[in-house]
Amino acid sequence: MVFESLVASLLNKFLGDYVQNFDSSQLKLGIWGGDVTLKHLDVKESALDDLDLPIKVMSGHLGKLILKIPYKNIYTAPTIATIEGLFIVVVPNTGIKYDAEKEAKAAEAAKRAELQKLEEAKSKFTEKDTKDDKKDTFTEKLVTQIIKNLQVKIKDIHLRYEDNFSDPEFPFSLGFTLHNLSFETTDEKWIPAIIQENVSIIHK
Repeated sequence: MVFESLVASLLNKFLGDYVQNFDSSQLKLGIWGGDVTLKHLDVKESALDDLDLPIKVMSGHLGKLILKIPYKNIYTAPTIATIEGLFIVVVPNTGIKYDAEKEAKAAEAAKRAELQKLEEAKSKFTEKDTKDDKKDTFTEKLVTQIIKNLQVKIKDIHLRYEDNFSDPEFPFSLGFTLHNLSFETTDEKWIPAIIQENVSIIHK
C-alpha cells in the first residue's frame, strides 16, 4: 500500500498538469513487476499553456499509459513510461471561445494546487518526528532516482491542427502522425546509461 500510494502521488504530481480524469483506482501494481497501467485519459486544454505557443489544445486523448518501475533494483535499471495512442487536436489561441464558468473553475483548481504545494512545503518545515524525516529523505531519494533514469516511449501519435479563425472563408486543417518517439537518459557522450545518485548533470 505504501508503494501504491507513492506511485499515485508521483503520477498526480507529474501528470496532473497534462491529463484529467485520473483515477487512482485504475492503478494495477504487479507485486513483482511494479507495473502501473492507466487507460483512457483526457488531455487538459491547458496542457501546452506553459510553453507559450500560439496554439491551444482543443481536445486530446491518451489511450494507455504503462509505467514500469523496477523497485527491486531502482538504482541499476530505468523506470519506463510507455504511452500508447496519443491524439491531440490544437487550434490557434484566438480560436478558443471564452467560457467564463470554465475559466473560473480552472482558476479555482490552480489556486487549490498552489495551496496544496504551500501546505506540503510547510509540513516539511514543521515536521519534528525523526522517523518521519528519515522516511521523507528516503522517499525523496527514491523519487529523484526514478526521475533521473526515466525513459519515455510514445507510440502512435496523431497531432491535428484546425484553423477556422485566420480566414473564416477558407478554414483548413492539417495533421501528422508519428509511429514512435523516445526519450532516454544518456551519459555526456549521448550513450544510453543508468545515472547514479552523485551525478549533477543529466542528459536526455
